[in-house]
Amino acid sequence: MAKDPDYRSNSLLRGLSILECFNDSNPEMTLSAIAEAIAVTSSAAYRFVVTLEREGYLTRKDNRYRLAPRVMDLGYRYLASLDVYDIARLPADALRNETGFTVHVSVLEGCEIIYVYRALSDRAMVSNVPIGSRLPAFSTTMGRLLLSDLPEDELDRRFADYTFAPISASAPASLEDLKPLLLKDRARGYVAHRSHLATGTVSIAAPLVSRHGHYVGAMNLSGHESQLQITPELIQRVQDVAANISEML
Repeated sequence: MAKDPDYRSNSLLRGLSILECFNDSNPEMTLSAIAEAIAVTSSAAYRFVVTLEREGYLTRKDNRYRLAPRVMDLGYRYLASLDVYDIARLPADALRNETGFTVHVSVLEGCEIIYVYRALSDRAMVSNVPIGSRLPAFSTTMGRLLLSDLPEDELDRRFADYTFAPISASAPASLEDLKPLLLKDRARGYVAHRSHLATGTVSIAAPLVSRHGHYVGAMNLSGHESQLQITPELIQRVQDVAANISEML
């Protein structure tokens, strides 16, 4: 049986792999480190790096490279293309102003959530997850809600080769642990608890629901446990704002 033709461009894949090498742990990299990371020779890596630098995606200081602002421009173009981002940002700002706590908005991709908006609190102790951050969905309030909207066979597919690495003892350690929690999350319509990832942080999350009834995003109100108390009134306020956003989606 004939194989489908592979039209992928290896050069383009190498270039994208270089951009993906940079993260919080590696904001700057030498040419040799880049070559090692993408498993090519230094001379091959140099051709890719020079092209990315000339096109404005990388910048260099001495012998070290870092991402250039044009990469951020691509990220914001993606965010601007999302209805969730465009519609949720003003209500998120208003909820931040009303409560004094940070509001985040995220969408689900694979087994992770991507933070697409943040209305940052000016409190001294603040929950601050930058836009574009990816976190494991199973360990976050917003992620749990978004996963709760998926049918069981889709959960099985997404987590088939996934390795759970819970940081907190209270976080689910397997898909078998996660599934009953998702059933309760879906029935409840919100998730509120201490963070499994950041010590001292608490979060209240509610879903953003499309006109077709699907969860297309989620928002949370988050802050330090010494300041943010999870009360029925505050849970209801987060749900009300999420419902108002959902009406516009």
